[in-house]
Amino acid sequence: MTTDLAQSVIHLLQDQQGFLTSNELARELKVSSKTIQRVVSRINTAYGNNIITSEKGRGYKLDYERFLLSKLSGKSSADHSLPAERQKKMLKRLLLAAPSELKVAQLAEDFYVSESVIQSDISSLESWLQRYDLSVKRINRTLHIQGEEKDIRDALMEAILGLSKDTTMNFQAMTQGLAEHDTTFALKQVDVVSQVLKADLPYPYDVNLFSHIYVLINRIRKFVKLPIEDEDITRLKAKVHNYPDLYSVSEIVKHNLENYLGEPVAENEVYYLFQYLISARFTGSDFKTKAGTSAYTFAEALIDKVAKDIQLPDNTGAMVEELVPHVAPMLNRLENNIRLPNALLKEIQDEYPRVYQSVLLATASLAKAYHLPEISADEVGFLSLYIAKYMESSKRPKKALVICTTGLDSSELISAKIRKDLPDLEILDIISNLNLEKALARHPDVDILISTINLPKQKHIPQVLVSAMFTVQDKNKVEEALRRRQDD
Repeated sequence: MTTDLAQSVIHLLQDQQGFLTSNELARELKVSSKTIQRVVSRINTAYGNNIITSEKGRGYKLDYERFLLSKLSGKSSADHSLPAERQKKMLKRLLLAAPSELKVAQLAEDFYVSESVIQSDISSLESWLQRYDLSVKRINRTLHIQGEEKDIRDALMEAILGLSKDTTMNFQAMTQGLAEHDTTFALKQVDVVSQVLKADLPYPYDVNLFSHIYVLINRIRKFVKLPIEDEDITRLKAKVHNYPDLYSVSEIVKHNLENYLGEPVAENEVYYLFQYLISARFTGSDFKTKAGTSAYTFAEALIDKVAKDIQLPDNTGAMVEELVPHVAPMLNRLENNIRLPNALLKEIQDEYPRVYQSVLLATASLAKAYHLPEISADEVGFLSLYIAKYMESSKRPKKALVICTTGLDSSELISAKIRKDLPDLEILDIISNLNLEKALARHPDVDILISTINLPKQKHIPQVLVSAMFTVQDKNKVEEALRRRQDD
């Protein structure tokens, strides 16, 4: 058990070495006696043993031996209500309840902490809420979220998706604390969309759509309608003829929602769902979203700018064709201010720093040129991933000539070690320095010369001097030379 209030109860009982009543504990910890009773019950459950005993008329007592045994067995780690986890759950509670108020005392009781801890948690969440132009209003020991409905929904989606996007999405963790029936229904609707369109909705678009539908269910139950401006409706209506299948399936989901909730759903919600679908990428042979000229123009301009900064494969036309199906929904996301979290962002930045930086600079320039909203780091990461993937798939293996003058055995040893340590490097030939010119004539596509002796400099071909034992240092020198050649 790791919550502040639970630890305080344990410490008080431990110090007392005797009985304390629930009223005495409550007065000391400034909570209700009912809360104390709940905390004690939770402590005993978490530790898997009745470490706190009770006697009528005397109160509670800590069984210290059982407490120590539970700690030694590791059972005390059963609680998951660490501050960060508690704050995530509290954020979901506040957002799902909006615009209704929640009592501070009730939150303190539900999370087994003091009211001052609740207030501290809310202060920690305020900076996150400000990103969505939301705030927490405190009135007479109650709390409620204040802000526009669109912003509340956007914040809810990210809260459901998870506050951290540094790791690959864990769906089980994401749905923890969500209503089981609503979760099942929302997942079913994602399947309905895929089945009707005969297309797959890959990650993260499936998770994004699930979150949207789950949030929609809860907002409709709150009788909160989404205020969409007339110009937004007009703009979305103009897109329907380009995406008739997506509009049709939006109406199907709306109808399913009405049956599930037992009440009508506003027409605005159809267009809100529609804008999420046109902002998603579908895969599969039976359905393709239409990509307008703007998507092609953007993709071509992006590849052109990146190619001027880093070396890209020659067939940039194929890269554009592969990028367009992603760019088309991305432009819709930018137009509709829809966020798409990128769980792989950090890995992309670490693994492909040059590609990411190049795409970042290119998109910043293109956003200004095409009067687009700022393109987020998440979106830059997705674009970088497409380009990096294409670069990786089009890579040819690097080719080497090995020059060794210390005999056959040494030649075989060094080649064996190179093949073991650098499996992606193709050894074209093992030669003496006397046969270098002939070997270069036979292998004009050689990328690197690995030699145990100094060689005359070769135009455009890097060479690395190594020992016949091909040490770790030698391996590092070869890798560095290949990296420099790649960057040139």
